[in-house]
Parts: sequence; structure tokens; C-alpha cells
Amino acid sequence: MCALPVLASRIAVDVDADLPGVYGVSGEAPGVYGNASYDSGVQGICDTEGPTVPSPVTIAGVVGTSDASHGVIGTSNALVGVYGFSTQSVGVVGQTQNPNSAAGYFVGNVVVSGNLTVGGVISPNPKSAVVAFPDGTQRLLYCMESPEVWFENFGTAKLKRGRVVVKLDADFAKVIKRGDYRVFPAPEGDCRGLYVRRKSATSFEVCELMGGKSSITFSYRIVGRRKDIKGHRRFAKIDTRLSMPPLVTRPPRKRGMRSSALRTFLTRFEKEKGAWQRRPRRTKKGSGSRPLPKYVRPGMRP
Repeated sequence: MCALPVLASRIAVDVDADLPGVYGVSGEAPGVYGNASYDSGVQGICDTEGPTVPSPVTIAGVVGTSDASHGVIGTSNALVGVYGFSTQSVGVVGQTQNPNSAAGYFVGNVVVSGNLTVGGVISPNPKSAVVAFPDGTQRLLYCMESPEVWFENFGTAKLKRGRVVVKLDADFAKVIKRGDYRVFPAPEGDCRGLYVRRKSATSFEVCELMGGKSSITFSYRIVGRRKDIKGHRRFAKIDTRLSMPPLVTRPPRKRGMRSSALRTFLTRFEKEKGAWQRRPRRTKKGSGSRPLPKYVRPGMRP
């Protein structure tokens, strides 16, 4: 059996007091439990309330708000500091109205298990990387986008009497579809031009145009389709709008009694009141009154 939480509550606490307003301790059950049908289960305010959420989100299981401090803090030594989960909508939502601030900020590595979608209705800016410049500033470099899903690799090689066979990088070949990749050679010396003669699952051959016999160095770029992507569609449609469930609102209050019904009720009440007042009073014992029932003991008040 779960132990019930031990709860100590203080109605008022001085500002300088070291004791908490509510303190809950439990062995196997929640230390503090809050449940409300049509309002937030638990609401915490630090000093002064902070801003209201600029969307139709009015109530929640836990609400933390503050004007100058953090609204909600979660920490852990072994597990997740803050965990958000949802079966129908978004697990965690971050939003800001200041264009110079960030809706989400991560100090450390970020892991995404699933699709990463950037842009859309909320923010049309493309994906970018922050690069430090020699002058000490931070600059943005943007990603190139494509309707296909590719991996790419770069390398250099050298012709020998106008031709050379270049082996694919073994690790790169493991993650692409070997029968569907592109090679773009670029000569780094004077020649008649280069072309890709043949491609296989392990290598490709580059030759000089018009039967040339040059022995120049060239660089190349390989673009291959990702092997782990199945059923990809070009220019697939996506809806980036936030899906919100219907809001839980307070039930409508019952309408008051109409004036006509109220007058009828008062009239009936006055009649019954008058009839009750006109009822003959019970006479004293021995004055010809009816005998008391057997279940009524003498001296018992009616």
C-alpha cells in the first residue's frame, strides 16, 4: 500500500521566513498532489506573476509564473530535468515574442530522434550555422536545400595518361545507394576536359575528353541517395501548424429562475405559509386532546 503524503500548510509566511508555504513529504506517493476539474491543478507564483501565454492556453496541470525569475525549473542528477510527453499534440512548446531572443536555447549537444523541420508558418528563416569571424563577431551561414535526400563526399585524384579508376570511400559507400550516385569531376590543370566513363558499386572511372593523355590532378564531388530513406516524396506537403486539443472550459452555469416563475413560487410559498400559520395549535394534555401515539414518549418534544 502507498503511504499517504504528509502535508504541512502555512496560511501566511513572512517574506524573510525560511519555511516554505507548503511542504509535502511521502514515501511512495506524490509529495504534493493537486487536482482541479476546471482550473490548473497546481499554480506557483514567484514574487509577482509573469506574462500570460499569448495563445488560447489558459489552464494546465502545473503552472509556474514569475515576473523577474524563472517560471519553471527542473533538475536531475541521473535522469531528465524536464520531460514533456503527449499522445496527440506536441510534448514541449517554446515561444517568444521578442525577435532578438530564442524560443529554445540549448547549451550542449542536441539529439533529434525523428524528423527535424525548420521554417514554415511560424518562422520562414532557413537553417543556419553560427560561425565565429576573426573580428570576434558571430556570422550566419545557411544550408543548401534540395527536394531529394542526399549524402555527399569530396576527394581528389590524378590522371595517368588520360584516365584513372577512383575507389569509393568504404564508409561513404555503406550509407548511399551504390547504384544511384553522381560524380562531378573538376580539373586542376590544363586539359581537354574530363568525363565519367563508368560507375560501379565500389569505384568510378574518370577519363580525359577527346582521347587526351594528360596526367593532371582533379577534384571531385560525389552525391549519393541516402540508403536508409524509404518512400521519399519530392516536395512532400507538411502542416507546421500547432495542433491543439479542444480547450477545457468551465461548465455553463445554470440560468436563474425567470421572473414569472419566481413570482409563482413566492405566491405559492405565501399561501402555504398562511395555511401553516392558521393550523389549530395542539391543546395541553387532559383538555380533550387526542392521545399521543405509542411511539411518542411523554415529555418528548414534537
